[in-house]
Amino acid sequence: MTIWTPQLSGQGPLYRQLAEAIAQAIESGELAAEQRLPTHRALADQLGVTVGTITRAYALAEQQGWLQARVGAGTYVRRPLGHASQAWHLQAPDPHKVEMWQNLPIPQERHGPLQRALVELAQEPQRLSQLMDYGEAQSPAPLRQVLADWLASQGILLDAEGIFFTYGVQSGQLLSLMALGLAGGNLLCEGMTYPGLKNLAAVLNIQLKGLALDEEGLLPDALEHACRQGQYRALYLVPTLQNPTTATMSLARRQAIIAICRQYRVLVIEDDVHGLLPPERPPSLAELAPEQVIYLGSLSKGISAGLRLGYAQVPASLRGAFAQAVRASSWMISPLLVELACGWLQQGDAAQLLQRQRDLLAQRTRLLQLRLGDKGIRHQAGSMHAWLPLPPHWRAEAFVQAAREMGVVVAGAEAFAAGHFAVPQGVRLSISQPLDNPSLERGLTLLRQLLERQPGNPALL
Repeated sequence: MTIWTPQLSGQGPLYRQLAEAIAQAIESGELAAEQRLPTHRALADQLGVTVGTITRAYALAEQQGWLQARVGAGTYVRRPLGHASQAWHLQAPDPHKVEMWQNLPIPQERHGPLQRALVELAQEPQRLSQLMDYGEAQSPAPLRQVLADWLASQGILLDAEGIFFTYGVQSGQLLSLMALGLAGGNLLCEGMTYPGLKNLAAVLNIQLKGLALDEEGLLPDALEHACRQGQYRALYLVPTLQNPTTATMSLARRQAIIAICRQYRVLVIEDDVHGLLPPERPPSLAELAPEQVIYLGSLSKGISAGLRLGYAQVPASLRGAFAQAVRASSWMISPLLVELACGWLQQGDAAQLLQRQRDLLAQRTRLLQLRLGDKGIRHQAGSMHAWLPLPPHWRAEAFVQAAREMGVVVAGAEAFAAGHFAVPQGVRLSISQPLDNPSLERGLTLLRQLLERQPGNPALL
């Protein structure tokens, strides 16, 4: 079999030349996804260089997101990063496994509030009939004000004038991308980002440019460098309980990000889907710069996922385009849905359900800290998920597979990496997904055992 032979540029260290040749071969299609590269020794002999040079080149190409080393199997061209996120959808729970891969709300009883709201509407037949008709793209001002007032009671200040209801944050993302005219274009985002955004980008042919993060989230220097290097119209980010890292930006970091976006005229899509869950949080980017930010929130995580009600605060300059996007995609948001949700907000049901979700998450946080608190776990109050950096002897893909074999399903880093962002070796644990606390504790205990053994060693299984 003919061994692949790279074309080296002759400029710079050999290992960097080889890493560049690998990247070029993948981009051109000369090397296909899932193709196995020559062994270190075989390619070293072919090129007349040391094995160490090949090892450094492969390691650099892997850091840059082009390759994937598999323990005991060799080095492969990495699949397109959309691959993992395209499988990101709701599935029937597997009773034989502890599933910790998706941020689903902890189950709680909600039939009482829903029954009361429906009974109240049934007592107003004329009003109920009106809710069955077509509505406007932007719901009536009194209902928008109900939402704005309720959010203010939770510490989130939005302007009712600019509020649109949506079918959850995922719908809000699509409407934002449509309103900004980004189909076929480029979008800045955090290097590790929500898989649903990757799905939308694939459907709309949007190229994601993943930017570096630290413990606070998006790095201002990385954002400014990208803005200097290219023309970008928009930035998508999750500043509170970032998905998957759980990072929450400080006020100073938020101000720095806004300043850069203003300088380069970059609009921000702020995903605040988890924003209602933490007991305390800095002001949203939309509160700091309402003219610069499309703010997306939802009742799904804390109150009811099945209602599918989200909301967006849209800058005045984009409201016409956003309304057009609503009409183009669904014509309107169901008036009945909005009416039911606003009834929950006004009657106090939403606040009670939200507080119950926070209390349940606090219980699970204590279990997380008890079982994995000494393993470098990253988690913040109110978060449905935690980020687990892996020890050097584990690679994320191998760890995910080994965990599944033990009966625990977690989300590997690859599902979240944007573009060719270098995938860190870590996994996201969704502590909210297991059906009960004993299931979560069992899953965490198994993961701890797995962390403490070497890949391929079944001793602790």
